Amino acid sequence: MSDEHSFVALDLGAESGRAIVVTLADGTVRMRELHRWANRPVQMCGTLYWDFPYLFAEVVESLRICADEGIEPDGISVDTWGVNYGLLDPNGKLLSNPVHYRDGRTEGIHDYTDPIMTRDEIFALTAYEPWPIASLFQLASLRRDGSPLLDVAETFLNMPDLFHYFLTGVARSEMSIANTSNLMSVDCTWCEPIIERFKLPRKLFDDLVEPCTVLGPLSAELQGLTGLGEVPVIATCGHDTSAAVAAVPGEGDNWAFLSSGTWSILGTQVDAPIATARCLELGFTNEYTVGGWYLARNISGLWLIQELRRKWDGSDDPWDYERMTTEAADAARAPLVNAADGSLLAPEDMEQALHDLIVASGQNPPSGRGELIRGVLESLALEYNHRLDTLAELTGRRAEAIYLVGGGIKNTLLCQLTADACGVPVHAGADQCTALGNGLAQALALGLLDGPADIRRVMRESSAMTTYEPTDASVWAEKRTRYTALQGA
Repeated sequence: MSDEHSFVALDLGAESGRAIVVTLADGTVRMRELHRWANRPVQMCGTLYWDFPYLFAEVVESLRICADEGIEPDGISVDTWGVNYGLLDPNGKLLSNPVHYRDGRTEGIHDYTDPIMTRDEIFALTAYEPWPIASLFQLASLRRDGSPLLDVAETFLNMPDLFHYFLTGVARSEMSIANTSNLMSVDCTWCEPIIERFKLPRKLFDDLVEPCTVLGPLSAELQGLTGLGEVPVIATCGHDTSAAVAAVPGEGDNWAFLSSGTWSILGTQVDAPIATARCLELGFTNEYTVGGWYLARNISGLWLIQELRRKWDGSDDPWDYERMTTEAADAARAPLVNAADGSLLAPEDMEQALHDLIVASGQNPPSGRGELIRGVLESLALEYNHRLDTLAELTGRRAEAIYLVGGGIKNTLLCQLTADACGVPVHAGADQCTALGNGLAQALALGLLDGPADIRRVMRESSAMTTYEPTDASVWAEKRTRYTALQGA
């Protein structure tokens, strides 16, 4: 592949937005950040909103910068967080700024919704975890509170689809982001029983499209505002997690992915969604990406280490991650903790919370910081192994390899410990999967790549991959037994 193609990936997170130029050339991909801006929610009259006009203005500014730099992109696509949405009136006007998922309107919402339809029923129909913040429950809160918006609205669009609408004038709902709403059924259509039971206007929901759908060119208005031409706007994977999963550099048929950062996500591809009560009980949810479904679960991550560093790091005694990893590698022993214990979610003092768990389990407290850090890292790796086992229970097969992506690839000790704890090779590489998944999905939509496996091939050939083989099988068998006992306690 000698031709060079560039794509603008607009990746919006809860704290910031980024415009990334993703370039595909000679079978490999590279990326460059073009523009970045803060995402600051706004509190007004007791409601927490996303500042959509500001966010859209920054998207437009990103495209203007692109034109000013002489970049003529082959495509444009937006990915964002899940569950939030906007409502359009019959004239296509935005009725209200989208409300933030952290707004209090869905607190206790299940007290209202369970009599209408239980969470077990909703999961069985949608295969997506019925979080209180999901779009369905936000819409239900409007009905509960007597809001007139549902009766006035003509169109429901999740956040990336809302951006795409204002870029093109084309209103479509892409499946990966619609899946986060608890309104898309396991057969990839709008879930009629849920819509009817919750008395939601059916007209709101129309035209579900697969990831990698070309919506149309940038509108004439936006061409004038940005200086770009008729660039195709593409619905890739609107949900940022699904965009990242699309770019995992996996190879073969039986592998799991582990996105490692502040928090971790463990998952694997599945032929069809698993919507059993056991799946919901184990905390897994089904999501949609390029090529179909995957099963995934949120897990504790490097948040535990980050909180220790936040407490310890000082100008007179700096504790950076390199020092922390070195101290952990040199530690003689490692007391274990249940990495999924609720006391570790948001403690005022992470070090004290960890010490309390260690002592309560009957273990000797660590003799120094290195032992504590190593204990945390080993516990995380053992938690990954536990969730890999539960994933195998649900799918009927245990993954033969793990592809580890995200910022955690820089922690080589954690990578090795994960291989040891899980007993399978860990292939670590690819730090920026979300933006790259966005860009490469655009290339697939335009026929420049052949399919989901081609995206993964490009990622492998573009990323420096390091393989960590499992070691010390008998030692880790004993650690797995100890960790299981801690979970039972």
